[in-house]
Amino acid sequence: MFKIGKLFHLTHVVSDLTPVDRWYDEVFACTRYYHGFAKAAGRDASLLAIGDVIMEPMSPANVPNLRNQSVKRFHDRFGQHLHSMAFYVDDVPGISTHLAAQKLRMWDVVGRPVTPPNEKFAVWTHPKETHGQLEFAVVGTNTIDPRLQPAWSNQFWREHHPLGIEGASHISVVVGDLPTAKRFYCEVLGAKPIHEEELDGRKRSAYVAVGEDTVVELAQPLSATGREAQDLERNGEGIHALTFKTRNLARAAEFLKSKQLRPEPDGAAAIALGPEQAFGMVIGFTERRLPNDPR
Repeated sequence: MFKIGKLFHLTHVVSDLTPVDRWYDEVFACTRYYHGFAKAAGRDASLLAIGDVIMEPMSPANVPNLRNQSVKRFHDRFGQHLHSMAFYVDDVPGISTHLAAQKLRMWDVVGRPVTPPNEKFAVWTHPKETHGQLEFAVVGTNTIDPRLQPAWSNQFWREHHPLGIEGASHISVVVGDLPTAKRFYCEVLGAKPIHEEELDGRKRSAYVAVGEDTVVELAQPLSATGREAQDLERNGEGIHALTFKTRNLARAAEFLKSKQLRPEPDGAAAIALGPEQAFGMVIGFTERRLPNDPR
């Protein structure tokens, strides 16, 4: 039986990788451990660590005769936006066989349909079938993850960087039907429900613990004017936001303002940068520890 492990990365599709790389450097002082062109995937990308969180900003490759146009098609349709959520898994054939038994479709890195158990390294789901696109990959797919090395530490981001990032609080997925999304995460992926709440008539949320170190917020909009509702209306179900846990919210807000950013209140003890400030994604910061958080 397969086991879902650590969060591998969040993929962030952008129009131009150069200014986005610079923004990640200036705001987060990230550790970038990959930057390059992948012909098979049809994209230019970076992999960078912000404490224990890995981001993969990527743009469609600007080359003639682009063979794999999946990133370009996503960008053409949605613009800059969070794209997918990737997890490490110990058995790609095992999880692909399991997902196929649920009548879920999968593809490999070049966009070919996967017939289990033939793919050994990584599979991607269809976003309309899994409430946003998911990737499952074995450790060591294409790169060496610095977080898995003996000397790795997130001490710099936690104790010395002004954002005081302790780690990811949660990743938000906007959904149209909360019970259906909960069933998928809990019954198909084996996630554990940890908390439910409603925020000011704006959204109803179910938080589930996935794999070794990830909490996913499944958020169903309740108001048409909320950010989640606008994203759902414009882009459909999918990865909506990343919220970091910070040691000092006031200090984090002042630092963001020093970078000419405009953090906005976002519920109790939380602030957020909207998509117009973060290249199409929502980035939040909170001092709050989620109820029943197992980490």
